[in-house]
Amino acid sequence: MSNAIVTLFVIALMLVAVLTWAQVSFSSLDSGAQAWKLMADATEEVSRTDIEVIDVQRQGAFVEVWVRNSGEVHLARFSKWDVIVHHYDASGGYQISELSYTENKNPGNQEWTVDTIYSDDSLGQQEVFEPGILNPGEVMLIKLRLSPQPGAGTTNWVIVSSDNGVAASAQFTG
Repeated sequence: MSNAIVTLFVIALMLVAVLTWAQVSFSSLDSGAQAWKLMADATEEVSRTDIEVIDVQRQGAFVEVWVRNSGEVHLARFSKWDVIVHHYDASGGYQISELSYTENKNPGNQEWTVDTIYSDDSLGQQEVFEPGILNPGEVMLIKLRLSPQPGAGTTNWVIVSSDNGVAASAQFTG
């Protein structure tokens, strides 16, 4: 009789252990599946995102960068974007600057802002649909200020990267 009680206790203990192990295993598999789905969603969004720098010009103290959304994804969250500039200053010194985003339409030194978003390449009409979001086909004017400023006649490089990591770049003359 005492052997039967011990046997029942051991069987109950084994069942609890197996059920606990099964619960942990299923929980781990579920976490892995959710992480896989998030990664697949992010990869799918990146594959549908495309931006291109269509023009860069120096305008006095500012550099103006024209960026077209040539992908299929609506882009925003500009504070999460990266703007990096490689340039030569007036004395020939090589500078690499990662600029900070500002909402101010007149950016300070080492800052950039979205000045205007246009509805298409003609740059004739500012966006009407979803203001503040760079929709597919729209073009935005990024205005940035470098310190020190690019030297006259120097060849420089600007890189713009969206919040999901899709980047475009172009050269410009100081």
